[in-house]
Parts: sequence; C-alpha cells; structure tokens
Amino acid sequence: MNTWTGGAPPVLRGPVGRRAVLRGGLAAALGLASAGVLSGCGSGSPGAAKVEDTQKGTAGAVIRPIAERYGLFGDLDLEHVAGTGPGDVQNKLLSGALDVASMGPIGAVVAAEARAEVSLFSTSLNNHVHWLVPENSPYRTVRDLRGKPIATPPNNSDAYRSAQLAAAVNDIDFDADYDVHQGAVLAGLALFDRGDVEAIVTIEPNATLLVGRGARELVSVQQLWSEGTGDGGRLLLNGQGAADEWLDANPAQAAGIARLRLAAHQVIAENPAVLAELHEYYGIPATERRAVELLPQRLADVYPTVWDESVFAGLRDQIDVAVRTGLIKSAPPAEPFRVVGRA
Repeated sequence: MNTWTGGAPPVLRGPVGRRAVLRGGLAAALGLASAGVLSGCGSGSPGAAKVEDTQKGTAGAVIRPIAERYGLFGDLDLEHVAGTGPGDVQNKLLSGALDVASMGPIGAVVAAEARAEVSLFSTSLNNHVHWLVPENSPYRTVRDLRGKPIATPPNNSDAYRSAQLAAAVNDIDFDADYDVHQGAVLAGLALFDRGDVEAIVTIEPNATLLVGRGARELVSVQQLWSEGTGDGGRLLLNGQGAADEWLDANPAQAAGIARLRLAAHQVIAENPAVLAELHEYYGIPATERRAVELLPQRLADVYPTVWDESVFAGLRDQIDVAVRTGLIKSAPPAEPFRVVGRA
C-alpha cells in the first residue's frame, strides 16, 4: 500500500470548524501554514510548476480563486497555463506544455501504452458528466437515443472515456450505438441550443446551466456506472496527473500541489455556498439565476477530500472494467497512481 511521505498527511480528516478558520485562517486550520510549500504567484519563476489555469465552463474553474481567497498557496511556485477544457489539458500534459493537469485513470493507461509514463498523484474531480435532452424531448433513457445524434466532449477527454465506460457496463457500445458529434464544450452547447442534436453529454457547470434553462437530465455517468456495476461508490473522473519523471524530480512541488488541491476541496465541503458566490468563474452570469442557485446543490460532491487507498480501489475497478469491456488492451504493469513520494 502507498504511504504518505511528503510531510502533512494529504487526507483531511474531520470538519474544519468555523472558529478555527476565524482564529487562524483556513490554511492554518488545515495544517498548511507550516508546510512551507504552498504559494502561487500565478506567473511563476523559471523553476515554477506549470499547472492548468482556471477555465470557464469547467468544474475546476473555482480552484484558483478559492486558493487565492483563502490564502492557500503559501510559498508554492506555480505558473498557470491557459487551456481550452477537456482533451486540451491532457494534450498539454503529454506534450510538456503543462507539468500538472487533470488526467483520468483510463487516460493514464492509454498514455502508458504510447510510452508516456504518467501517474495520478492527487485528487481532482469526482465524475460530473451528465446526459441531457430538451425539456420536450420524447426520449426517457439513454437506450432510447440509440442511433440519434448526440453532442459530446472530445474522445481523448476523461469525460468522453467515462461515458464510454459507463455505457459499456450497461451493454451499450457508446461509439457504435450513437451518432456522436465530438467537440469542445462550447461547440457541444451550440449544437444542443440549435437543436442539431437530440442530446448532449456534458460536464459541469454546463449541465447545471442547461438544467437551469429547462433542459431535462436523463442520467449521470455516475448513475449509469452504479447501475451497470452495482457499485454505489463515488466514481472519480480524474486526478492531478504528471509525468513520472517530473514527479520523481519535484517531490516537494508535487506534495504542495496535492495539499493545495485537498485544502481547496475542503473549503467547498465546509461551505458549498462558495460555489454560487464564484459563479462568474464558472462562466455562469448572474442573470442565470436558477443555475446559480443550483450550483451548491449539484456540484458540492464533485470535489473529493481524500486521496488514499479507498480511492485507489475505485481507480483499479475502472481500469479492470475498461480491460474487460475492451476499451483498453490491458492493465499496465505499474499502477498509474501514487501517493507523492512513492512509485
């Protein structure tokens, strides 16, 4: 079993009380003030870790503003690099344009098959992919949509791969059974808004934006996974990924990034209303009142607060099912996830 060797433990146990926050600030309450490796100027020095920046239209858009608001960066030296959402950040990680970016377990295995050794070393997001149809749509299940045009994220994204996986465990061939229109998140929204597709498979906060406008949710990928596997546990969409070479060379930076991410998620767990307060970072304007109101309710559990063996068991399950259903050839010899400091 992997063990934590990077200083303060990454698993934040128990609630962070309001009095503790008021006394010493959230960073101190989470044990980060003395860690000495959390800061983040945004531009970064020549040795800064290149990480993905806040991107409107993605669930991770609130992480940087939360870290800035609550002083979670400390001394961590980061350079925030802009991306364009699902698929793009994975490409930037594999190309070296990013040192750290969101990466799902299936994506990490696919990278390993291409001889790009990548490991997940910290939490990122629970699955937040949803199937939506117009309010007046006649379709009631994903099976009803077989043969119909649907908008999806790019096929190299964690969102697309998780949709494939959840379909496969329900005896549905995602690529063959649907008329798939892949593209950037905004392109999918445009197709849906124009009525060019019968459904959209999309991520948060865009799903909440559409629900706020009256779209009807058929099902989430999380629900499909649970129905097909009998596993009621939370499905992790992705973790923070980095090349093994970078992780081995930069253990302190990696440990700081891992703690930062968990601390930001703990803020959300303590105060889900912060998600509504930061709606503009999601790309949801104040005029979308219903969507803003729904953000805490729909997104609070997207941000996990643990990175430990219980999470790894779920990642193994995803890889095992992907092998069994033919989405990947085989499991890699070495598991593509770790606690910082251990291979």
